[in-house]
Amino acid sequence: MASLRTLTVLTLVAGLLAGCAGTKRVAEAPAQPASTQAAAKPEKKKGKTYRDVITEEARSDDGLFTVHRVDEKLYYEIPDSLLDRELLLVTRIARTEDGIGYGGMKTNTQVVRWQKQGKKILLRVVSYENVADEDEPIYQAVRNSNFEPIIKSFSIETLNDDSTAYVVDVTSLFTDDVPSLGLQKSRRDQYKVRRLDKSRSFIVSARSYPKNIEVRHVLTYEASEPPSNGSTGAISLEMNQSMI
Repeated sequence: MASLRTLTVLTLVAGLLAGCAGTKRVAEAPAQPASTQAAAKPEKKKGKTYRDVITEEARSDDGLFTVHRVDEKLYYEIPDSLLDRELLLVTRIARTEDGIGYGGMKTNTQVVRWQKQGKKILLRVVSYENVADEDEPIYQAVRNSNFEPIIKSFSIETLNDDSTAYVVDVTSLFTDDVPSLGLQKSRRDQYKVRRLDKSRSFIVSARSYPKNIEVRHVLTYEASEPPSNGSTGAISLEMNQSMI
C-alpha cells in the first residue's frame, strides 16, 4: 500500500511540473507584430505645392499671365478670370533662312481660348465661320456645328498661393510640332519636310506685358529639299507668338 501511495504522489507531482512548463512556454511566446494583425494604411499622395513647381531659380515675368522659366521649361500661370476669354494669337517668322519669306512675316492669326476641363487646361481655337445671335432659334444648331478644335492639352501642375490661377507647363506648345504655330503646310510640301526635330527646337525667350505675351522659339525641321544649305537636310526658323 505504501508503494502504491508513493507512486500516486509521484504521478501527481510529474503532472503538475509538466503543466507549469507548458504554461511557461505559452507565456514566453513572442507577441505577433502589429503589421500582421492589420495591414498598414497607404499614405495619401499630396499634390505639388507652388514652390515645388515654381522654384527659387525661376525667372518670372508678370503681365497678362505670369510666365515662369525654370531651366528649359516654360510655365504659364493662368488666372481663373481669364479662362474662356477670347484672345488673339498671332504667329510670325522672326528670323528665317534664305528662301523662306522674311523676318517679321505673319503666317497665321487665330482666336483662342484657355479652358479648364477636369484636371487639365485646354487651348482651343474659336471659329467664326458660322455665327448666329444667341436669341435666334438656330443659335444652338450653329454652335453645335462650330465645335472648337483643341490645339493642346496641359496637365494642371499646381495652383498659385491664393488658388486664383492655374500653373501649367506649356513648353511642348513651342517645342512640339504644332502646325498652326510653325511652318505653313504649303512650305512643308514644297521643301518635303519629314518631321520636326525636337532636339534642335527650343524656347528662346518669353515676356509678359499687361495686354500681351511674347514668346520666341526655334523650330528645326528635317527636309529633303530645303531652300538653302541643302547639305544640312534641315530648315531652322525662329518663330514669334503674340497672344493679345
